[in-house]
Amino acid sequence: MYQDLSNLKRFYILFTLVLFAILIVRTGQLQLYQWDKYFRESEKNRIRDIIIEPLRGLIFDRNGEILVDNRPNYSVSVVPYEFLKADSAIILLSEILNQRPDALKKKINEDKRGNFSPVKINRQIDFKVLSAIEERRLDLPGVFYNTESRRYYPGGIKAPHLFGYLGEITSAELKKFKNANYKQGDSIGKNGIELQDEEYLRGTPGVKYIEVDVLGREVRNLTGLGGQSSDPGRNLFLTIDVAIQKYLEDVMADRKGAAVVLDPRNGEVLALMSKPDYDPEIFSNPLTPETWNQLVNHENKPLYNRASQSLFPPGSTYKLVLAAAGLETGDINLEENILCTGAHRLGNRLFHCWKKTGHGEVNFMAAVEQSCNVYFWEKSRDIGLEKWSEFSRNFQFGRPTKIDLPNESAGLVPTKEYFDRKYGEKKWTRGLVLNLVVGQGDLLTTPLQMAQFAMILGNEGVLFRPHLIKKNQDPLTGEVVFTKVDSIQIRGTSKKTYRTIKQGMNLVVNGVKGTAKSARIRGVTVCGKTGTAQNPHGNSHAWFIGFAPMDKPKIALCIMVENGGSGGAVAAPIAGGVLSIYFKK
Repeated sequence: MYQDLSNLKRFYILFTLVLFAILIVRTGQLQLYQWDKYFRESEKNRIRDIIIEPLRGLIFDRNGEILVDNRPNYSVSVVPYEFLKADSAIILLSEILNQRPDALKKKINEDKRGNFSPVKINRQIDFKVLSAIEERRLDLPGVFYNTESRRYYPGGIKAPHLFGYLGEITSAELKKFKNANYKQGDSIGKNGIELQDEEYLRGTPGVKYIEVDVLGREVRNLTGLGGQSSDPGRNLFLTIDVAIQKYLEDVMADRKGAAVVLDPRNGEVLALMSKPDYDPEIFSNPLTPETWNQLVNHENKPLYNRASQSLFPPGSTYKLVLAAAGLETGDINLEENILCTGAHRLGNRLFHCWKKTGHGEVNFMAAVEQSCNVYFWEKSRDIGLEKWSEFSRNFQFGRPTKIDLPNESAGLVPTKEYFDRKYGEKKWTRGLVLNLVVGQGDLLTTPLQMAQFAMILGNEGVLFRPHLIKKNQDPLTGEVVFTKVDSIQIRGTSKKTYRTIKQGMNLVVNGVKGTAKSARIRGVTVCGKTGTAQNPHGNSHAWFIGFAPMDKPKIALCIMVENGGSGGAVAAPIAGGVLSIYFKK
């Protein structure tokens, strides 16, 4: 019996020693190896880190005039751990913000990423709300406000499809940019330059530390802990010319369409306009679901950028592609005359020229000057679909221009393989090709691509990538980084062919029978081509592409008025207005 008691005693002693050993090891682990981790956790009860929002970079025009600026605003945030445990604070803040308490709690619980991470619950609060929060600060544990900025547009132009807009970051975007230090409630570029150049414009957030009491109320700034000031985003200098942009926005105010104006010497975009549009200021204020739904569901699609996203048949402006192919292959002879009686017969079907009475006998120059359909239909028989497609691709149709804007469309250049896939081998007719060579049918382009085409013709084969950003600048150091200008030489078309086409385009504007006389301006030789693209859903689309002067052009452009009617009567005068503004400087 004594032996049993002795064994039991030894067991308890050993058991106690093991417990003490475990306790000592665990204490050592917590106090030594994981001290830093648990110290930081405990400090969260006393120290709150406040994120300092950076100033977003400004956007200027080519001459240094501010187009997009910032205005200070205040937002309200709460620390869930401190705020949600005080019912009186929830009720009080709900009254100040004019929200229901349950809605406020729901938003906090949906957006929170931890009990100690601040949740932004209201943006752009007015002075009355700000004053109320400041006056009742002691009754609002875990509530604080931050300074942030919102966009405004002092330059006198709207250009919403160019600038884009900001919005609150979504869960999907948070996941996508998980390494970029975004947090719930941050603003991020959603479209246009704001989206394309988010990494430059955003800046780097800073942080400061404050001490709070047991109720989460602010006690003092802890400057001794260091912190870090925010760094503003880089300023962007656009290639945009405000005078031309404003003219286009005004003259197209009650129309649908798009316009793109380029500097053919370097690809700089002087203007890019799309109508209808919207007031970018509406995205600077809290956007209601009703306003957003109105924009998204509007029949005229104001959010859509018609200049670089929308696809249209380009009408007779595209005859110049067949012209280049025919001149290069020798299928177009400048001395050859073709009789236009007002229609072209294909089997039992008549294809009518835009001039029902016919143009009479026309050679190449007269056909371009008067935009004779019959001449180009006749020549398409010799040139063929494959050559037309090849030259279309050479002129960069069917692919994005790589302009520095998001969501650009590629367009469509039909080929024999395309028609075989769509209709079946030998189940489509040459009538489809007749439509293509006059810029109709399945052919689709953007106004931006047509402006680029005008640049190529004016430069006799040299293409500079269209771009909107001239340079970006660090506002703190003044360091400037210029945009690298890319260029290529279009293959397959000779200088002789370009010069022949330019002579024809000169006649379009300055010839006796030219279709774009309204694009003339005094003292400058303007070259152009009109188009009137038939539209099965309404009136025809009016087009004009051109450049000036004829030699060493300084400006190239495309004007497209959706459902506008005749290119010569509607689009060409607008182009004349642009050219007058440019050459008066």
